Amino acid sequence: MKKLFLIFIVIPIIGCQTNQKPDKETVLKIINDDLNFPRTIDYEIFCSDPAHAKKLLDLKLDEKRMVTIQKTQKLKDIGSPMISFTKVAQPYLIKPTEKEKRLDIQKVKIAEETISDIKLGNSSEYIGKTSIPVTYTVTCTNITPFSVLMKRDLSKPITRSGTLLFIDGKWKLMKP
Repeated sequence: MKKLFLIFIVIPIIGCQTNQKPDKETVLKIINDDLNFPRTIDYEIFCSDPAHAKKLLDLKLDEKRMVTIQKTQKLKDIGSPMISFTKVAQPYLIKPTEKEKRLDIQKVKIAEETISDIKLGNSSEYIGKTSIPVTYTVTCTNITPFSVLMKRDLSKPITRSGTLLFIDGKWKLMKP
């Protein structure tokens, strides 16, 4: 009789508690795990490409002493890197893969994206599944001098939204 009593009391309590609206810390962990936050924004620079060299010159990254650009090349040097990075740029360089080395590609850090704010909407039930609308703010931090390569204003936060669904006893983020 005791076992039967425990089954009727404990199981409904456990079932109700797991379907409760999650707190902001739990939602932050779900978003960070599912969308890989915090994450680094990077940019590929093709060191042998004259168009990339021109872009870096136009953005005056050579004057900021981030890069050195070979402005002219001899015929025998065509295809060799025109762009090299200074000691000042070293903290912002991402170690290249073997393929990137062969292709003279250097990735540079632009900034880091993090979640700075979360707002949970009211939960609703649809076809037996509980859903909660989520709005979160993505903020860029550790903005580097290479951020001028991006057309986006990284100082302004971006608001995104998604939906949390309670499926198989767990909250899951439905990606926007």
